[in-house]
Amino acid sequence: MGLEKLVELEFECPCNPKWNGTFSSAFFVIPAVMAFTLMLIIQGCRCGMRWPKSLSISSFVPAVVWLILLFLDGQYFACAMTDWKGRFVTVDRAAPQKWCEPTDESDITPQELMLRSQELFVVSQVR
Repeated sequence: MGLEKLVELEFECPCNPKWNGTFSSAFFVIPAVMAFTLMLIIQGCRCGMRWPKSLSISSFVPAVVWLILLFLDGQYFACAMTDWKGRFVTVDRAAPQKWCEPTDESDITPQELMLRSQELFVVSQVR
């Protein structure tokens, strides 16, 4: 049920360089650990010195699938790597994209930051 509730949440990046990495990493780590633990419980955790290889490998599959889905989504990685303050907005274009629109004045234009954000999406999806 916990995983289902996390999946239902609409991700909103805090757009604060101090919190972006921590907030985004929670979406990577917490559900992956929950999925791994759930698989151990379902398969019957034999926490002795010798685990069968099939048990340990199959227990990691849901966690790895979760991580792959987050990287393919792109916005979690882009949020974690965003290093400017802003507000989380949706840009309505051919394919709607969510990003941290800068609120502070800086030497870098909002268009350049949007391009950097789009590059982070691509980097996340190619990894």
